[in-house]
Amino acid sequence: MAVNKQPANAQNKLNKLTLELEEYPMEELARIKKELIKKGRPVFDFGTGDPKIPTWEPIRDACVNAIPEISQYPSVKGPDDLRVAQQGYLERRFDIKPDSGYSIIPSSGSKEAIFHIAMCLVGRSGGKKHIVYPDPGYPVYRSSTKFAHGIPFPIKLSESNGYLLEPWEMPPYIQRDCAAIWLNYPQNPTGATATREYWKNVVDWAHKTDTILLSDDCYIDIYNSEIDNKPVENDEEDERPACPLQFSSDRVLTFQSLSKRSGMTGYRSGFIAGDSDIVKGILKARANFGVGSPDFISSAAITAWNDDEHVRERRKIFTNRIKMAAPVFQNLGLLDNAPDATFYLWTKIPEVFGTGDVRYCLGLAEHGVICSPSSWLSESIKGYARFALVPEEESLKEALEVIRDYIIS
Repeated sequence: MAVNKQPANAQNKLNKLTLELEEYPMEELARIKKELIKKGRPVFDFGTGDPKIPTWEPIRDACVNAIPEISQYPSVKGPDDLRVAQQGYLERRFDIKPDSGYSIIPSSGSKEAIFHIAMCLVGRSGGKKHIVYPDPGYPVYRSSTKFAHGIPFPIKLSESNGYLLEPWEMPPYIQRDCAAIWLNYPQNPTGATATREYWKNVVDWAHKTDTILLSDDCYIDIYNSEIDNKPVENDEEDERPACPLQFSSDRVLTFQSLSKRSGMTGYRSGFIAGDSDIVKGILKARANFGVGSPDFISSAAITAWNDDEHVRERRKIFTNRIKMAAPVFQNLGLLDNAPDATFYLWTKIPEVFGTGDVRYCLGLAEHGVICSPSSWLSESIKGYARFALVPEEESLKEALEVIRDYIIS
């Protein structure tokens, strides 16, 4: 029997979307770093948002102590104790009561949850296919939309309005055909925050246009630690970043994570909470994805969600780093205002480089400082660089000297 053999090349082995998928930018940063280390050069890595602060010991102990003698498949729903801990966090942090009508399910961090949700939303409500997201922003918003056969629609953020995405300003046809919109405040990479009034307006808009509001709240507990010392008598005086689920669960989902809040990036643990109709539906879908968290990870997550003090200590560290680094960039004319949240500095690049952010960042890399050019974190924005303040204080001081010398030389 004759066999029709196709030429053995990648074009025949993968679909067009996979072949044309852009390389994930953080992988390029890892390659540059590896080359520097091979050369024996000191490396100050501001590239990836993965702080090297030891995870709180009780979290580690809870994980180790829960490793079973016999390993079995975990439930995609997670244990009841985990749900109670997550609900307790939402009530303490946002005053969202467990009986207020929302549903909740665990996730393996936020990245997989962000990626998979598009598969459940593209084509909803008569065929809505557009998914809107901020530019600059998390690259997975775009890639997940494409894999779900949706239509990506990036909205360029502007410093002029505090990097707020205002969906009511979108073209009418997009507002009609918007299946979902991603928002991310505090925002990666700009560090921008949103007011309670903004969130109320966005929630109202989502209801009016039948759009699912997806809030990527990975950095919601990474804010200026000085706020923790201010008394709060009512909601309007609360300066902490707000969550849209505080205002409604109808067509609203929040994606929470322990990666930045508790330094558990490698544990891959978070949750999705919000509209019960949507959560019930995606629970059925997620049973097919293989995303159930191991019980020992869930035990660590329970410990993390039940405690707020270790998070306060992490906030102090990031606030101190911003206080150290922001003035250096401000004195160089590359930063107007220090951010009130996240641990990122979204800085301009020196005028001599024009819009050549990649050239600027590669030049810094030759001096051992790794940072991310805005071209890698966006679809249309040049002329900025993101510094993730993950190096420890002593290394941070040394790196800031390298940066200053490179720019003024």
